[in-house]
Amino acid sequence: MTGKENYLNALRHLPTEWVPVEGEDLLYTGFEFNSMEKGPAGGGFDGFGVKWAAPESGGGTAIPEPGCFLLNADNVCDWKRILKFPEPAAYHWKEAAEAQLSGVCRETTCVDYGDGNGPYERLAAFMGFEHALMAMAEEPEAVEELLTAITDYKLECLEYVAEYYHPDTYTLYDDVATQQCTFMSPAAYRRLIKPQHKRLAGRARELGMIPILHCCGHAEGLIEDFIEEGFAAWASVQPCNDIAGLLERCGDRFCIAGGYNTNGKPGMTRDEAVIAGEIARCWEAYGGKPGYIFAGFILLAAENPDDVWAVTGRMCELAIEYMHERADTAKK
Repeated sequence: MTGKENYLNALRHLPTEWVPVEGEDLLYTGFEFNSMEKGPAGGGFDGFGVKWAAPESGGGTAIPEPGCFLLNADNVCDWKRILKFPEPAAYHWKEAAEAQLSGVCRETTCVDYGDGNGPYERLAAFMGFEHALMAMAEEPEAVEELLTAITDYKLECLEYVAEYYHPDTYTLYDDVATQQCTFMSPAAYRRLIKPQHKRLAGRARELGMIPILHCCGHAEGLIEDFIEEGFAAWASVQPCNDIAGLLERCGDRFCIAGGYNTNGKPGMTRDEAVIAGEIARCWEAYGGKPGYIFAGFILLAAENPDDVWAVTGRMCELAIEYMHERADTAKK
């Protein structure tokens, strides 16, 4: 069984030969490569006119430029006049897919398309988190209309993704939580954001992709919502959530991809002994439970983003070695 087969089996709740590791025989496409969503590498304007920065403190990960927002809570009702959405048909989908998929063996490699800036994150990119949350409370009708337009745009892009990438999985990146709780109340999430997530997950399934929701932070109170929306997994689940309890409750029908402590010392180190110790902890805490997929990332302050990815890649390699060893030991 290849890593691709093992991973996809887990998402489909079929037998696996070892604890899957997100990243084993897996190619990430889309997301940071899509300049319409994140702007050019190193910072600049995206297709919506939002200016992005790539600070060293975040390992080169792009964030909306502070203080350069297009909307605020006072003018959100005028979003149709202020905002200009890019035209999906004008993007170079074919060329981008060919470049990202060059030399990839689809039989052994799982291709994931990452859709950065989910509905809530795009709202925050337009307004900043504070004004986005104020607008949700003060002008929910206008925000709902804007979120629907954002999702309509993403649904149109999904058609091109399916045509040119033919991905096995589709990951929607939409962080709706802090390390303590969700940004908004569960009621606000269910009214304004859940319907948009459901539309995207449903269309991805119709187009032959397995939908996954990436959401950092403490969002365990929404897990039944994620399931109802049609996602197969919640990715990068951090240990601020009760991962073991979630697996006991939902592991037979939903996957939890995460476990690695990305906010503690293991998430900010190059020390392989520390990284290996955290991998072992994940195995002991979650490895024997149905629905568990190991996943994590490491963020370092670095001038070269490729250096950060290299450390995360090494963490993934160590996890693959460890999970295979545990599986071999169990067979004996």
